[in-house]
Amino acid sequence: MLFSCYILFLRTRLIFNMTHGYSFSRSLGGFTSTPRKRFTAFAAILAAIFLAVMFSSSGTFMPREDKMEQDIAEMQIHLQFLDSLYRARQEDLIALQNKVLASRGNYTPHQQPQPYHEAVAPTLTPELMTALKNFTGTRAAQGVQPKNLQLLRTPFVFQLLPHLMNDPNSLRPSYHMKSDRAFVDVVVGIPTVRRDKESYLLITLTHLINGLTADDANSTLIVVFVGETDLEYVLNTAKQIETTFPKQVENGLIEVLAPSQFYYPDFNTIEKSLGDSMKRVKWRTKQNLDAIYLMSYAQTKGTFYLMLEDDVIAKNNYMQEIKQFTAVTTISTPNWFFLEFCQVGGIGKLFRSSDLIHFITYVQLFYKNMPIDWLLESYLADRVCTIDKTSKVCGKSKTQIRPKYKTSLFQHIGLYSSLKGKIQKVKDSQFGAVPTFYPHVNPLLEFMRTDIQEQGEHTLKKAYEGETFFWGIKPKKNDLVEFWFDKPIFIKSFNFRSGNVDHTSDKFYDTVVEVVPAGTNNFTVVGSFDEFGLADGEISKEAGPFAALRLRVKSDSFYWVILSEIEIKTYDGNSSK
Repeated sequence: MLFSCYILFLRTRLIFNMTHGYSFSRSLGGFTSTPRKRFTAFAAILAAIFLAVMFSSSGTFMPREDKMEQDIAEMQIHLQFLDSLYRARQEDLIALQNKVLASRGNYTPHQQPQPYHEAVAPTLTPELMTALKNFTGTRAAQGVQPKNLQLLRTPFVFQLLPHLMNDPNSLRPSYHMKSDRAFVDVVVGIPTVRRDKESYLLITLTHLINGLTADDANSTLIVVFVGETDLEYVLNTAKQIETTFPKQVENGLIEVLAPSQFYYPDFNTIEKSLGDSMKRVKWRTKQNLDAIYLMSYAQTKGTFYLMLEDDVIAKNNYMQEIKQFTAVTTISTPNWFFLEFCQVGGIGKLFRSSDLIHFITYVQLFYKNMPIDWLLESYLADRVCTIDKTSKVCGKSKTQIRPKYKTSLFQHIGLYSSLKGKIQKVKDSQFGAVPTFYPHVNPLLEFMRTDIQEQGEHTLKKAYEGETFFWGIKPKKNDLVEFWFDKPIFIKSFNFRSGNVDHTSDKFYDTVVEVVPAGTNNFTVVGSFDEFGLADGEISKEAGPFAALRLRVKSDSFYWVILSEIEIKTYDGNSSK
């Protein structure tokens, strides 16, 4: 009780100080002038609390030692968080002082930033305006033109991400359905994007909310970061969240945040690395940028930050177990960097918010080099490993600053990755059977044929008509899968997905997609199957019409092949009538 009252006092004092700006800095100037004075003051606070707890306890001369140690450890983490906020306010004060000095020197900025409301206004399309009218009165609608939003705070951000200087509003959110919560215990960060097949976001939010006790729900903030620049999609996602969880949105448990379109660089200019395809390089680069945006926003909102993904389910009372393990571990291993509550990728990693600034800077340095979970491992190695240490010793050292919980509190459920085409073979009994093919209504054909030997009932004809998937035996070089239309058509887009959840290796390898314009015999390559067995693309209307489309195998395959999806869209719409 005493500890809770003290933390409440600190938070109230910090809010007062943040509100009063410059007077806050002056009033605490002596307190923060030197590390020695800070340490002396901190020790005095600990001593006062220790004595108060001792003399307030009745029936025993000494309180329980382990409980007091946990309280002190928790207080230290809260103080670290508050100190990081204080340093942020000092940065604001320094920036303000620099502006004052510049104005006194008759300094004129090169270019005045465009007002935020003017920068956002052109993105409101007629369709979006119509959607906003339908959402009138909802918190989701209020997030489209947020007022008084502060710039995202990241260190050296313009030097490390120079593309952000192309627009003055690059660090301002384009959307923010915000709550009034601040200084919570745990901020849960959930990045989400438009997925190839299906979204698991609402399932994830349902599990997270249901797994909270009433007290935990009041001391937690869930921030959903929508990593998309299509404002209409972002708004619809926010409205869907508000419709599904109206109480949680109203009381401030859930926020929705989206970045400006200028936050992202031109991904086509990024150099390949790690031997990855350009598709994977773009995906992991954007994933890193999304992660640090979310971390940068969350670091001032709560004492701890919990990294999750948008396709997980959580164990009941997960937050209680997290808090208990964190309290105990902070006593036994006070120098931990993050706690691990799930061993999969970037799921279930808990950070002190005051430590996030270091990792954010690290990711900014190497965001184009490797995925976020690899950067976590690399950062740990850089902290505790030296060149002369063996890998075994290094691994042991990393384990000491990343304590793992006895069991996983989160389970990954996503079948289709946010990386388009990638299948993650994860099944969960709670969500039923996973589809092995996806049917579509495709254009009428004059005939179809293939050189690949069909397996049983899984014929090319049935796959094209959406009855099942096509299954063929080991394609060979120059084998074809051809679709000849009953009349020339203007193809708008195509989508061929090979492999499925039961046979992830049965994909088309080294295979191209070709079309032949009507009245000619010349097939032209318009796409190819990527490393995930997916071939998709769009074709301009001026290039058509086309008499046929085919798949051509360029080398022998060691595997059988499955076509689990065949989709051909035309500019005038597909029809089987």
